[in-house]
Amino acid sequence: MAQTKRELVRELNHEIHSPLAAIRNALYLAAVRSSDPATLRYLELADAEISRIAGVLRKANQTHENKRVHLLVPSILPVTAA
Repeated sequence: MAQTKRELVRELNHEIHSPLAAIRNALYLAAVRSSDPATLRYLELADAEISRIAGVLRKANQTHENKRVHLLVPSILPVTAA
């Protein structure tokens, strides 16, 4: 079944964000149960990388949304003679 780009972006966002949320929760639970500084640093590093992935997804989604807006604007604005 063919999907529009918008549907595909939305589905990918959901499919990636859901596991990231579960991983972030597991990292948090591990961190509150650990007092080892090295382990906490590894958990912090993993959480930072999850944030980076989420940021890339957010940026990709905004880029997709911005492209849609730019395509609509020219058809809405009145044409003026130069």
